Amino acid sequence: MFKQPRSKYGLIILIAAVFILSIYSSTFAKKNSDYPITTPVKGEVIRTISPDEDWVQSIFTLTYTFDLQKILNEVKGRPSLNSYELIQWNVEIVEKIPKEFTVPDNKDLPEGFAFNKETRELTGKFSLECMKEKGKSDNKCNKVLNKNSVISEFSIPLTATTPGTFTFKPGKFAYTFYAEHSGQGTTKHDRDINRSPGTLSSQTVTVKGTTLTVPKTLTLYIGETASVKVDATGTIDSTKVKWESDQDGVVELKEDETTVSITPKTVGETSIRATYTYPNGHVVKSNDLKVIVKLPNLSLNPNPNELWVYQDTQGNLIQQSVTITLDQTKSDGATLVKSLPVDWTSASSALTVTGGDSNVATIRAEHGSQGGVVILGKLKGYSEQSKQTLINVKEYPQSIKTPNVILYMSDSPYSYSEQINFYPDTANVTGYGLTVLEGTDVITVEQGELKLLKPGLAKVGIVTQDVSASFPEGKGPKPISQFFYVQVKDGTDPNPGVDTPAGDFY
Repeated sequence: MFKQPRSKYGLIILIAAVFILSIYSSTFAKKNSDYPITTPVKGEVIRTISPDEDWVQSIFTLTYTFDLQKILNEVKGRPSLNSYELIQWNVEIVEKIPKEFTVPDNKDLPEGFAFNKETRELTGKFSLECMKEKGKSDNKCNKVLNKNSVISEFSIPLTATTPGTFTFKPGKFAYTFYAEHSGQGTTKHDRDINRSPGTLSSQTVTVKGTTLTVPKTLTLYIGETASVKVDATGTIDSTKVKWESDQDGVVELKEDETTVSITPKTVGETSIRATYTYPNGHVVKSNDLKVIVKLPNLSLNPNPNELWVYQDTQGNLIQQSVTITLDQTKSDGATLVKSLPVDWTSASSALTVTGGDSNVATIRAEHGSQGGVVILGKLKGYSEQSKQTLINVKEYPQSIKTPNVILYMSDSPYSYSEQINFYPDTANVTGYGLTVLEGTDVITVEQGELKLLKPGLAKVGIVTQDVSASFPEGKGPKPISQFFYVQVKDGTDPNPGVDTPAGDFY
């Protein structure tokens, strides 16, 4: 509420009150008035903003100055303050504050000021009143004005939140002014600019600052390193740029002002960002860069399924070997520039693996295996990330032993396989074929077994398995040919369990 004068001037007070209420009910609305309409006095209400340039999060001070002297100077003859018996000045301002500035809560604003956060509208009301009391020599106007000064100022701190150049658009103010002074009869000085508001001149301020931008995502594989550069608007002191990570255990950061080198420590995710410290101490941050650290996809190349051990025609022992690579690729199929170290293991002595920590290993056959042998390649330090293959080691016999046997007619049919010895004993390619060379009337071969026909003597040839199909280039072992004698007797073996006699059957 504006102040109301306490004097004998009841009618004047009433009139003033009516116009004051009109300001509050319809500020800046054009209505008929009995007061003369005049243009505002230049400088009686001023809005300033200072400084005109500063950093983000700095305080820009909005100041309203109400200068009574500017109005009094308009009075012809410029009477001294001592001569005034009554002064009433009621002012209302309104303007919009740019959204890039934070205004204090209403409870922290000067008395008479209010801010609407939704409309961004700032309003302010100011009243000044003084009156010389009847029958007293004291001039209260003089004392009040000397005490309060003819200039009143109100300051509102605005916090800048965004870099850029911003214009405070022209605001408006309206007031009613009434003054009477002694010595000039009934002369009054009254003004009403309610119908023709005054204008608060526009003002532009610059908020210095920078916007930091980094990429949004980055995928790295263990063993890789990537560099990221921050883009900054405006001119900045690059030495004030720092980098931070939410999870220090996931990646290692090596800062070089506006660039950071990122090296994974372990599998996982983290967010990193660049920060910049303004001269006023405020820290601005970039957007988050999400860093995903992964392990590569693995595959064995080639993926062999068998190796051979055999003796060539010159008597040399051949132990086949193969070089395999644990390929390490990214999701897009690209190969890691620097492969991760690999632990190679074999589940059997039938194979040996050499390769150290390299992702390339040489697998060599040592001797025949019983089934497939597991070769496992796993990333060093990440045992759950591995790849394996099964390799069957085939060993061809270097020689065989085929003893002569004595059989009785009751032994037919007879399986000779238990009598054959393959050397070395780790040889596992033990297929063979039998052929009756002499004595076809004594025995015959059916489905790999000896069928006895009558007593007598027979010569049987044995040939080991032909594996040339496994050696398309013509290499590989040659079948071993050998023979043994079978003496067939009538009846049943009188001494079962006794070893078959060796020696010449002739």
